[in-house]
Amino acid sequence: MTIRNSWLKGGIACVFLLNSLGANADYRDHPNAGALIERVAARGVDREWLEAALAEATKQDSILKAISRPAEKSKPWSEYQDIFLTERRTQEGIKFWRENREALDRVSAETGVPSEIIVAIIGVETYYGRITGGYRVIDALTTLAFDYHRRSP
Repeated sequence: MTIRNSWLKGGIACVFLLNSLGANADYRDHPNAGALIERVAARGVDREWLEAALAEATKQDSILKAISRPAEKSKPWSEYQDIFLTERRTQEGIKFWRENREALDRVSAETGVPSEIIVAIIGVETYYGRITGGYRVIDALTTLAFDYHRRSP
């Protein structure tokens, strides 16, 4: 499997994992896991790969605690723009886009999300891979998908 295919499969799995609900630390046996596996497999992701990923996932209680108490108050865009709209970030975004153009174009075509939006999200969330956090992605996503019960609006 190529790195690009890994990213695509991971991205598809992430989208569907975030749409799942429930609570169980053994995610393969979670009541919603079967439906999740079926939906993701229908999108072309290997069923055995997904089952193995769910088997390796570990519930992270610290993620649930952190998300239940936001770190900051809501700020207007005018307070955030100086952080994100810098010459350096712009240049990093252009570099990232050029280096990953083929994968970005493919994902954009498959999802309908414009490449520039994908690049912007990656820039805000990870500073183009520099800030990746302390959790494995599969642990964070399964914890949020299966164990985080959002309040209704």
